[in-house]
Amino acid sequence: MTFAEPAMLSGFERRLELPYPLYGDPDRATYRAFGFGRASARRVWLDPRVWARYARLIARGRRPGGAPAQDTLQLGGDAVLDARGRLSWIYRSRGPEDRPSVDRLVAAMQEAR
Repeated sequence: MTFAEPAMLSGFERRLELPYPLYGDPDRATYRAFGFGRASARRVWLDPRVWARYARLIARGRRPGGAPAQDTLQLGGDAVLDARGRLSWIYRSRGPEDRPSVDRLVAAMQEAR
C-alpha cells in the first residue's frame, strides 16, 4: 500500500513484472487507520541518520531522483493481516530511515498464517 496515485502504480507493476497488485491510497485513509504519523521537516531533512541511509544507497549504485513528487513528511510502516483480515503485527516507522528487517517481516507473515 502506498499513497501514490493508482495510475502511477500500474507502470511499476508492468516494469517490475510483479506477481501481485499494488494498491494506492492517495487520501491516506489506511495510513491514518494504522496510525502511521507524519515527521517534522527537521526530522526528515536534517537528521544525520537519513543522510547516512542516502549515502549507503548511493554507495551501492542507487541514485536519488529529482525533486520528490510525494509527501516526504508522511511516515510509513508495515502491517501484516491474517487470513481473516485482522491485524496481526504492525510496525510504525519513527523516521524515514526506520524500517523493520526483512527477516522480521517474513517472521510476522509466517506467524499470521
